[in-house]
Amino acid sequence: MNKLILATGAALCVLSGTAFAADLVIEEPAITAPAADTGIYLQLLAGGSLPGTIYYFDPDDGSDDGDDELPAGGAVAAVIGIGTGLEGLSVEGDFFLTQRDYVDGNYTLTTGTAMAALKYTVSINDSFALYGAVGLGGVYQHDEASGGGTVYVDGWGLGYLLKAGVTAKVAEQISLVGEVRYANSFDPIGAESTYDDEQAGAAAVLVGVQIGF
Repeated sequence: MNKLILATGAALCVLSGTAFAADLVIEEPAITAPAADTGIYLQLLAGGSLPGTIYYFDPDDGSDDGDDELPAGGAVAAVIGIGTGLEGLSVEGDFFLTQRDYVDGNYTLTTGTAMAALKYTVSINDSFALYGAVGLGGVYQHDEASGGGTVYVDGWGLGYLLKAGVTAKVAEQISLVGEVRYANSFDPIGAESTYDDEQAGAAAVLVGVQIGF
């Protein structure tokens, strides 16, 4: 009888221990994919356009008709972007304006661009990120004698934009931005009247702020 009692007790201990062990099993949490990045952001940038060259072309046959050196000048840009939902990839509307006085200040060249761009961003850590972008769109060029004189070129052409930069987060939705960029038309911009067609790329170094929404 004692043996039966001991055997029964041992069996109960084994069963209770098994049940207790089963209670200790912790279910692994379900793994969910990170939320798609579809946020909107705005960049406002200012700085300087770098020295360059303006090229002239005969309006009749397109032959080379000389060039002039362009000094440094002012530059501003505004960008609105939105995430695509793919990691690091965003699309942007990019607007860029430069103004340079050349040939002893007797002429003023204004260039502007309105581009659609595709940008890829790589995060270095929680604060810093690097990005590069390629854009395609319209390039505007206005060349006139300084002080509102004769207009030599005033028109649009198809062109491209290349840019690279770094962002540094300073608040949840605010980052500082440093950037280099280059924009140019694919072909010379048509001249007014019988003046030469012109083509002048614009390289710039810009700094500014990015605000997320």
